[in-house]
Amino acid sequence: DVEAEGVLPLAVGEATKLIQLLINARKAYIFTVKFGTQTDSGDYAGKVIATKDYIPSQEEAYAVCSKFIGNVTQIPPAFSALKVNGVRAYKLAREGKEVELKPRNITIYDLKCLNFDEKNATAIYYTECSKGTYIRTLAEDLALSLQSLGFVIELRRTQVGIFKEENAIRIKSPDGITKNSLEEKSIKIEAILDDILVLDATDSQAQQIKYGQKCLFNYEKDVNLLWVRYKGVLLAIGSLNKSCFNSLRVFNLTQDFF
Repeated sequence: DVEAEGVLPLAVGEATKLIQLLINARKAYIFTVKFGTQTDSGDYAGKVIATKDYIPSQEEAYAVCSKFIGNVTQIPPAFSALKVNGVRAYKLAREGKEVELKPRNITIYDLKCLNFDEKNATAIYYTECSKGTYIRTLAEDLALSLQSLGFVIELRRTQVGIFKEENAIRIKSPDGITKNSLEEKSIKIEAILDDILVLDATDSQAQQIKYGQKCLFNYEKDVNLLWVRYKGVLLAIGSLNKSCFNSLRVFNLTQDFF
């Protein structure tokens, strides 16, 4: 997304097996909405397709946030990476072709107005949201709810799961990146799994998991996602059904195997 900036987690080695968990994690954004104008792409890079004289008041810009918190339905923008008959939607949109995308269910965990600039007809918002949330569409929906139009002039992702902006390395200045700085900013792979159940494997259980076999644990509840460690090290992630562990991903982080 060339019109946005912010946190982008990078995984190396065995950590790449957890990319899907990062994709599913909560995201946080700070974005600035310009009221009174709508563009075809939802940001300043697009063509102006509509204007409206009405600009909401500061009170309205703050109060509207509560209407969007919770489970909501959102129609993805035409300028998105979703595929339509095997072709990216944004490619069709850039060719001037009509793009119709189905509504999607998303969750807005938090939304608040941080600043309102009456002179420039802009407002800065902060949001925490689920995967699949399109911030440009959220901005347009906010403006429409305020009886106006709007588009995003600044967009910054401040958090993805446990990865926060303050711990990131700015790639705009690659000359300042060293091996030591990368090591200082790196996060242990187990930290990504900190909020889900963990079980410790015995020697025999570890061997079964390592060879792709199912194994039993002394745990009665069914669990959709958990991780198993062996001698303190991540061994696998998977699910538990009737005490039987089914591995989704097995990791090679230790050589201590029989």
